[in-house]
Amino acid sequence: MPIAQMKTNYRFSSVSARNAFLDEAAGELSHILGKPLPAVMLTLDECTMYMDSSEDTVFFAEFRYIPPHSCGSTGVSQLISENMLRLIRKHTNADPRRIYMQFTEMDRQSAWHYTG
Repeated sequence: MPIAQMKTNYRFSSVSARNAFLDEAAGELSHILGKPLPAVMLTLDECTMYMDSSEDTVFFAEFRYIPPHSCGSTGVSQLISENMLRLIRKHTNADPRRIYMQFTEMDRQSAWHYTG
């Protein structure tokens, strides 16, 4: 199961704005990783974050996934990175220098198996 654990100090203007971001992020991950949408899990914590003596918008995201056979490791993380950077900037207008991403690839044997 792909999972994205995200933290930000950005306050979405409404529940629907937050859900629009989450829906779009889940769709991107589902598409890139070739996984059904019900197998994609997202968490989003809106919390206090402070960087460079500033509370300007900061965004941190960790992505854990099994890479698809069709892409090499570098290709998957590159695709996720580019698409999520665009998406985060679209929804939060965060400075790209204040957006951090971490990638963890899992092997199939140690990952949860979607059986739907």
